[in-house]
Amino acid sequence: MTSGIRLSRRVLGLGAASLALPGLARAQAAWAPTQPVRVIIPFPPGGTMDPVVRIVQEILTRDLGQPVVVEHRPGGATVVGTQEAHRAPADGHTMIMVANSFAANVTLRQNTPYNGLRDFAPLVMATVVPHVLAVHPSVARDFSGFLEAGRRAGAGLSFGSYGIGTSNHLGGEQFREIARLNATHVPYTSPSQAHTDLVGGRLQFMLANLPDMIQPAQLGQVRAVAISAERRVRELPDTPTMAELGFPLVLSDSWFGLVCRSAVPAAARARLEAAWIAALNRPEVRGRLEEMGFTVLAHPAERFGQEIRRYADVYAEVIRANNIRVE
Repeated sequence: MTSGIRLSRRVLGLGAASLALPGLARAQAAWAPTQPVRVIIPFPPGGTMDPVVRIVQEILTRDLGQPVVVEHRPGGATVVGTQEAHRAPADGHTMIMVANSFAANVTLRQNTPYNGLRDFAPLVMATVVPHVLAVHPSVARDFSGFLEAGRRAGAGLSFGSYGIGTSNHLGGEQFREIARLNATHVPYTSPSQAHTDLVGGRLQFMLANLPDMIQPAQLGQVRAVAISAERRVRELPDTPTMAELGFPLVLSDSWFGLVCRSAVPAAARARLEAAWIAALNRPEVRGRLEEMGFTVLAHPAERFGQEIRRYADVYAEVIRANNIRVE
């Protein structure tokens, strides 16, 4: 794994259309939706994405002057929903909420009927959920003990994930390589089953979403030995960050953001971006999301485009280095 981030030519195009946008006030005056605005969620109802949209849905409806409707289009590791967004008219009335898989699929799924980096433009990076390095108590009590156990010849540790190519799978593979661990990946289709097996000792560790590990860590069912966040979190104040422990390059979290077709007029994109940022920055919205374990980012389009490119490049290296493939 290289320590630097190399941006490939094919990813440089993402977000270029978002540069030099008109001022937000001018964009708001220049464009307004004339029909209901769709937010496609490419996962089944009840997933982690849902609260991010539901909490701001009424606020967006009032701001935009048209109903904002949520439409679930699960399937194909988000390909079904993304293809639906790609087919939608480029008029600003359809957005799709994407996650880390949007960046991973650039390398994992190159035969999709769309080019994620060319055909979509970022609007806003909404939230992020840090990953906790959760270790079964039988393995180690702290991070240094975990490294010692994981580097032991023939250790045979197993780490779980929410599926091949998911953010905690790719983060786990990157961490395994950087930390020089002897460990094998075990993919799950059900996050709850992965958590059950971790608590039960059938898995030795995993990089899991923070909200899912708070209670098990507090009950002593797992050891939260590190967190992949910029700073320590109030839910687990004694858990150091990866950077504190000497592993600043580990890229493992679950973020959510909005994109639309890149052919959507700049004024419409700016209007949607402004509406989302205003909604996410409301104190009551931030408070509710933070109570659920989210960190509210509200990053504008240009910043979001840079982050997608960064994740796409890092994921490409991890995928190729570990020969990761999906059916």
